[in-house]
Amino acid sequence: MLTIISLAIVLMFTILSGNIFRRDFKENHIASCLAMFVSMTKSTLVGILVAVWIPNMVLSTIVAIIGCFVLVSFMTYKLPIKIFIESMSMMFMGSMMGAMLSLMTTNYEMLSIVFFTLIYILSVLVAVGLWNKEEQPNFFRAIPKRLSFLASTAVIILMVSSLYGTIGVQTNEEEIEAEIEHHHH
Repeated sequence: MLTIISLAIVLMFTILSGNIFRRDFKENHIASCLAMFVSMTKSTLVGILVAVWIPNMVLSTIVAIIGCFVLVSFMTYKLPIKIFIESMSMMFMGSMMGAMLSLMTTNYEMLSIVFFTLIYILSVLVAVGLWNKEEQPNFFRAIPKRLSFLASTAVIILMVSSLYGTIGVQTNEEEIEAEIEHHHH
């Protein structure tokens, strides 16, 4: 369940950040850095999520790269080619790192998903706030209220699902324990 919620957050914030980046685009020195920041955190999180579903390093990395390619392409659509290329380079690195990290942290999947989802949400808020900083000198007012509301709602849903839910993928140990329990009754 947690993986589905985290993936929904990725999709929702990809759409929103992409729309904001296109609508409020300004040619300045920080624009490509902000898009790279969001691309890196997004692709790391997607790599982690894919590796939870596909516990093979090569396959999960390939699927994460393909999925992130689509997400980053959407986010940077109609932005300058420099932003697209820099975001794609961050996407490759983040996807690989996320998949490897997820497969190496066998006992901390839930913590990893929650932590990196929070980092991704924070990166979008920071990027949008700095993206709009020229029009709005107050950083917090530069973040659209709708995005702040959705971020707050996403964090609450994420926290509740992590406290009461499961990751969404049952491990072999859990399956074996459930089968043994079933045979004893």
